[in-house]
Amino acid sequence: MTLSLRLMVTVLTSVGLAIVGVAIVMGLLARDALVDQAEGRGRLIAGLIAAEANRSEAFLHEIDAASLLEMEAQSVAIARLADTDRSEDLTKSLVEITADSVIDDIWLLDRSGHPIARAVNGVGIRDVGDADLGEAGIDQRELIPLLAGNRFAVSLRSTPRDGFERTLRYVSVRLGRDRFVLVGSVEDEAGEAVPAAGLAEALAEQEGIEAIWVVDDRLEVTAAAIGSARGTALPAAGRELAERALNAAVIDRASDKAAFSRIDEDALHVAAPILGRWSIATGVVVMRLPRTHLDSLLLDITILGVIAAAVAFAVGSVIAIVSARRIARPVVALTRGAEEMDRGDFEPASLDIVADRRDELGTLVRVFQTMARDVQNREQHLEGLVRERTADLEQKNEELEKARKRVDEELRIARSLQGAILPREIPESQAYAGSAMMTPAQELGGDFYDCFTLPDGRLGIVIADVSGKGVPAAFFMAIVRTMMRSAAIEYSRPGQCMREVNDAVCEQNPHSLFVTMFYGILDPASGRFDYANAGHNPPFMVGSGGDVTELPTTSGVVVGIMPDLDYNEGTVVMAPNDTLFLYTDGISEAMNEADEEFGEERLANVLEEGSEEPIRSVIENVSNAVEAFVVDAPQSDDITCMVLRYLGEKTP
Repeated sequence: MTLSLRLMVTVLTSVGLAIVGVAIVMGLLARDALVDQAEGRGRLIAGLIAAEANRSEAFLHEIDAASLLEMEAQSVAIARLADTDRSEDLTKSLVEITADSVIDDIWLLDRSGHPIARAVNGVGIRDVGDADLGEAGIDQRELIPLLAGNRFAVSLRSTPRDGFERTLRYVSVRLGRDRFVLVGSVEDEAGEAVPAAGLAEALAEQEGIEAIWVVDDRLEVTAAAIGSARGTALPAAGRELAERALNAAVIDRASDKAAFSRIDEDALHVAAPILGRWSIATGVVVMRLPRTHLDSLLLDITILGVIAAAVAFAVGSVIAIVSARRIARPVVALTRGAEEMDRGDFEPASLDIVADRRDELGTLVRVFQTMARDVQNREQHLEGLVRERTADLEQKNEELEKARKRVDEELRIARSLQGAILPREIPESQAYAGSAMMTPAQELGGDFYDCFTLPDGRLGIVIADVSGKGVPAAFFMAIVRTMMRSAAIEYSRPGQCMREVNDAVCEQNPHSLFVTMFYGILDPASGRFDYANAGHNPPFMVGSGGDVTELPTTSGVVVGIMPDLDYNEGTVVMAPNDTLFLYTDGISEAMNEADEEFGEERLANVLEEGSEEPIRSVIENVSNAVEAFVVDAPQSDDITCMVLRYLGEKTP
């Protein structure tokens, strides 16, 4: 992904997330606003109803006060009548009053408050008692201030147990000193309920309201307006809606002077308290608003939000594309300059337009131009130095090549000379036969072998391994060989000869080299073989029957370590067709790619299998077995071996 595309994706993603977040917040705010609007409408309607109820209550209070004054006046008039008329016709007069006026009930009481007579709706009753007052719902205790003379008149309400279905209001006045009159009229209840007309008017004026209920402080519906229905009587559909709306709204009525709302699957219910004259909740207004209206408003807001989001996203996309290209253009130019720098054809002036910018990218380009110029100057300087050094190296290489060829030629000559000084065959004799081989690990080897006829006719054989390889080992080998031949002529015993060679090597060994050596002397007449071993690998004796054994060691110390050492001797008698195999550790310690050594055991097996073959075949068998074992592993040491087979003394 390119940098410009990555910048555009980043900016567009940020803009998209911001738009989605804003849309979610706007949706939530819109929903809360709609709910708050509905609750405000509920509070408005509740206030309207409360105001109307308060006005009705004040009007009824004034009516009640006027009615009370009128009743007191009537009571005084009746009292005057009763006070002046003490005849038997008084009861009749009272009956006529209750029959022809708004007064429904008149009582005559004695000074103790006991009833004397009564007229009810045109009916006179004599011989009444205290029980009749109780049955009429009149509490005599309310008459105590009047009976005690503390008041002239007393107003009270009754709740009759039977006889009347409606509440009466009584006014009692003193009638002289010994009697009282109690006048009662039926109380008007027309204004006790909240008018339904105002509720219907509120419903008609508020759009989107499906139903309104008014619940009093006794949790009873006092007024309702549902759809086209108005008044307190609820139709069946209205009762069902009321049960669903008021179930929670009334239980959690807004008695704390705050409106609350609840959203159901099909409607929004809002409850608001109706506050009385002293800001006391006297009831609750519950409104039902259909969800269709709320959902329609939310849909409109959502559509507007989507349009605004699309416009914002489009504007943000254009800004992101322009900004990304403006930001990425210097980076692209810088990348192209780096590629040209890598190819070697970069021109720093090609970035001057971008370098004129005064922001961080302009600074980066200017630094890159400076670095590029420095690198180009250094490359030119280095190329000049390289050309000079190349010419010098070519001259030196020519000289080295000439020197190498000269050294190779000298090494080739030295190798041929080394091969020339080593005998290829054992001196001819009817009593024995032999062969030898040496394969150096480098141009020159440190191994050597030798065979020579001693002055007394015996055969001397030597095999040795000089420490190290290459030219130093080859020179040391030649020196030791010369010392060995000289000592062999002078001393007839192998141990004496080995001692002399060790002393001579120790005197002329500036580089502290040493050599392992095996020296043996064969008597052709008897087959006796005397030998001394200076730390060399013990040779193998291969019998005519195929038995392979190692010659017993003589525990001699390697030559060149320290002078004045004695070397023990060993003796074996070879039978006709016995074969002696002498070798260096280049054969037994030859290693394959798995770092495994060829070992003496494998060598003994090869010798046993080829015990009856010709002498030359014995060497070839060993060489082939070693090559098959090491495969492609490099040769780590010189490989040298010698074969001597005793044929026995033959008479002519």
